[in-house]
Amino acid sequence: MNDNAPVSADPRSERAGRREQNKAENRIALLKAARAVFAEMGYGAASVRDIVRRTDLASGTFYNYFKDKDEIFEAVVGELTGELLKRHRAGRAKATTAEEFFRHHYAVYFDFIVEDPELLALAQKNFTAIRTLLDKPDVRALALALNDDIRAAIALGVLPNVDVSYLAASLAGVAFEVSVIMVGRDPVDPAGAAEFATRLMLGGLDHLPRRPG
Repeated sequence: MNDNAPVSADPRSERAGRREQNKAENRIALLKAARAVFAEMGYGAASVRDIVRRTDLASGTFYNYFKDKDEIFEAVVGELTGELLKRHRAGRAKATTAEEFFRHHYAVYFDFIVEDPELLALAQKNFTAIRTLLDKPDVRALALALNDDIRAAIALGVLPNVDVSYLAASLAGVAFEVSVIMVGRDPVDPAGAAEFATRLMLGGLDHLPRRPG
């Protein structure tokens, strides 16, 4: 027996590996197609059939991954939320002044929306549908991260010791509502939107009640 002979791979493991890879690729293909369809047609007009037609998959394959249009829309928004979280960690979390904190918060959000034409179209056509997802776990993660970043900034003296939940809600609300107006303008101006929102927050910050302790 030759101890140096190559060990044959287990065919069952290879087949299982290929199945998992195919499943991952099919899911990616469906999400990519869904993002394009929602950007072009909007959530209300789009259908599962429209999404599947953008892929090479059989119509029934969709339901191996998502139960309906609602679930795949939530998954599309969840993927975008994950990317936005990464960018916030590299932005406002490193701020050394209140102005930097606010500007990073708004600039990251507004720039993210407009940097990709498909994403901009997705935002323009689907704000009403996106509103319904604000309490979903993936999207809720944005709010939790914002609360954590505010607490850290207060601890470092970057922000004054104000009500964290109120400030987080204000920052998130202004970001979302200003972005609704921003994407409807021509030209779309993320820098102008970030400047407006930042100045709005800074102008009111000194008048907020402080928390004891």
